Amino acid sequence: MSPYKKSLITPFKLVVIAFIVLLLANCSALEPIETPTVEQSNPLAIQAQEALSQQQFSRAAMLFKQLAKNSQAPLKNQYLISAIEAYFSAGDLANADSLIDSLLTRSSQLTSDNKLSLATLLLEQGKAEDAISVLMSVSELNLNNEQRIDLHTLTSSAFFQAGNLIESARERIILDALINEPTSKLNNQLDLVNVLSLLSEHALRALLPTADNNMAGWVDLAIIKKQQVTFIPNSSDVESWKQQYPTHAANGSFLLTMAKQSQENFIAPNKVGVFLPSQGPFSQAAFSVRKGITAAAYSMANKWPLNIHFYDTSSAPVETLYQQAISDGVNIIIGPLDKINLSKIALLPDLPIPVIGLNKNGSHHSSHYVEFSLSPEEDITQILSFAWLKGHQKALILTPQSNSGERLAGHFSSLWQKLGGQVLDVQTYEANQADYSTAIKSLLQIDDSVYRFKQLRQRLNLNIKFEERRRHDADFIFLLASPREGRLIKPQLRFHRAADIAVFSTSKIYEGEQNKGANRDLDDVFFCDMPWLIEPNKQQNGSLNQALKQWPNTRGLHRRLTAFGYDAYQLIPHLEHLKSNHFARLDGKTGILSMNNNVINRQLSCGQFQRGQVKSLGLAPHLERTMNMQSVVPSPQHTEQVNTTPL
Repeated sequence: MSPYKKSLITPFKLVVIAFIVLLLANCSALEPIETPTVEQSNPLAIQAQEALSQQQFSRAAMLFKQLAKNSQAPLKNQYLISAIEAYFSAGDLANADSLIDSLLTRSSQLTSDNKLSLATLLLEQGKAEDAISVLMSVSELNLNNEQRIDLHTLTSSAFFQAGNLIESARERIILDALINEPTSKLNNQLDLVNVLSLLSEHALRALLPTADNNMAGWVDLAIIKKQQVTFIPNSSDVESWKQQYPTHAANGSFLLTMAKQSQENFIAPNKVGVFLPSQGPFSQAAFSVRKGITAAAYSMANKWPLNIHFYDTSSAPVETLYQQAISDGVNIIIGPLDKINLSKIALLPDLPIPVIGLNKNGSHHSSHYVEFSLSPEEDITQILSFAWLKGHQKALILTPQSNSGERLAGHFSSLWQKLGGQVLDVQTYEANQADYSTAIKSLLQIDDSVYRFKQLRQRLNLNIKFEERRRHDADFIFLLASPREGRLIKPQLRFHRAADIAVFSTSKIYEGEQNKGANRDLDDVFFCDMPWLIEPNKQQNGSLNQALKQWPNTRGLHRRLTAFGYDAYQLIPHLEHLKSNHFARLDGKTGILSMNNNVINRQLSCGQFQRGQVKSLGLAPHLERTMNMQSVVPSPQHTEQVNTTPL
């Protein structure tokens, strides 16, 4: 048993709890679940395999259960695991979860192979805590080296999903000692440094006092990597590291490999074009984005000389500006910001100049078009995953009476139910009110208890005492609200005896500034937002914080747009690496950035209001299941015609 697995680490309780499905090269190559070998003489086994091949998953699951009933362990358990997988393929989450629970209650009877198969399946379904519990019960005494590698690879992946990059990195250190094949060993070491580099510098330094010499060497190397735009193997910092760790596993050719990889992954163009309006409804948002671009350009000037040309999309057709940019020798374009101009750009043939579009646009087809946005749907997907990881199942939704509020509530409801949760009720409220008790009482079914009381008093004809009661079947409330609305709604929930129901919200509930007095009314609310706003004092945020001192009135949405512009610019040298490597990540201000199908995904950070201040809970969940799901809720038609928001 690994010395790092003596106790299960409760999610979100560490110095920094980080959560991201960063299945890097070694981490992604998990062994598939092996279906029990078909016995030629067993008709049921043959029928089960045929049902799978014909995608008759429910029938296959029933056949595997019947096979399990007629078999002895360990084959019995492997058949049950195959039944679970078939149920998941059929979308039958209830039966799958029931079988999982039955196996978990008798995990001591499972063989090591059973446990590894079950853990793999649990990870695929986002059940990381259960997977960790299973993996920690595996004894290494009778495992060969290859099995140990499989175990620690799975465990590293599980800690990613369960909320702990630190323990995931420690598993990779164990793997470093187990892996003998040179290429696999090198890839694991690169992944190890990349994993640690996603932690804040503060979190990394907090690890050093208790780390052994091997772990400390990796941590110090990750700190150096974070401080350099591209890793320089002969820099003074690296030379000092070499002297401090002369016998470390990374002290040798690995440093040159890491430097080569760093250089290859940083491709800076000569000239950048920016398409933003100076007038019209998007002009203020554009000004904030421009501030962020400027701040990023100056912060990277020592590595990438400034050469930016701004084009005014409110002064000429965007197609004309694009042709002008070609004539000007522009190598890449940031923008436009509004959906109308984005759709025009996306329809241009070939796109000889690559474009980073700054809004949602699902109609692009060119490989030179990259979509980057502050999508509220992305916020919801991550806060939803956060609630799921914390074990919640039954949701209540409280949302404003607006097209966007109802659309986002529908998005949450659709994904939550696909994930396996339940939505017990949805209640809307009128914004800009002072009293939200009507909507709250309806959501909590308090009106029902009042009605029952009146009926009882009328039947009995007695003057009996009454204490209103709320429903008790819900795990949490998903609240869509602005800061003002949230500060009124949360105390009213407490007044109506719902203080013990967890409340989850999106970044919309946070202004982006520490306001201890006003935010006390939001205490205990969970939300996910940009890492820069959750932890504004992280050392690597210094350049953006310093730049904002020149624009002290940048608040709320415009702070987010400034960070958005910052990331849009710093993305440019890393685009090819992000595009070519599904597991590549960039530590941005708006989130941990990755790319999938030419869309930039943002890994947010989560926080909770405590005594009026935001307490960081680390990176938000990024479960593969939720990221691969598509909401079936259609957007209202008129929202496609009116472009009033850059988000």
